[in-house]
Amino acid sequence: MSDPPQSSLSVRLWDENRDLAEACLEHPFIVGLADGSLSESRYGLFAQQDHFYLDAYARSYAWGAIRAHDWATRRQFGSLLSGILSEGTLHEKTAPELGVSLDDVQPLPAARAYTDFLLATASTGTLGEHLAAMAPCAKLYGWLGTRLVDQPFDDRYDFWINMYSGPEYLAKVDIVMGMLDEHGDDSASVATKFRTAMELEYNFFDSAWVNGESQ
Repeated sequence: MSDPPQSSLSVRLWDENRDLAEACLEHPFIVGLADGSLSESRYGLFAQQDHFYLDAYARSYAWGAIRAHDWATRRQFGSLLSGILSEGTLHEKTAPELGVSLDDVQPLPAARAYTDFLLATASTGTLGEHLAAMAPCAKLYGWLGTRLVDQPFDDRYDFWINMYSGPEYLAKVDIVMGMLDEHGDDSASVATKFRTAMELEYNFFDSAWVNGESQ
């Protein structure tokens, strides 16, 4: 995951929201993921909710390809969609080991709020707003993965850490952040979409932590 020019829109938006990134890194869900203390019930609930979320995330990328005005942008959205389809296999591989079913997942309010936000922005927002709503997920997971892999971590959830710190995933982060630079503008609406997505990311981790305790 390379760093865009320091003056780029994507860098400014990320820097403006580093407080939420740090809050996610320090959240007990992520801490437990790294040190292996996260319960299977909490991770299992997260896997179910993330499976539901990734379906909407994939459809949001598909919306981008439909609404794009040129073939180069369509190809970029297509590449990102392919990456999400691969990412979705992570839960399919690990869910059986955790005794988790991915069929007929009932979304918690945090997951529903996030997916509704993504799909509404993808269908009605500008291309820049659309990318500002989607980029935080990709960037945050890549940032968390690289932060965790650079410190001692337990091998219990190393599949998660290794995936999101891996070069294939980080290449997708570069694509979506570059697209945000290309199609976004330095407007309040774009900044708000980015901030909202970061807040929803934190709520997503928190929801799995709070509700997974009783699973």
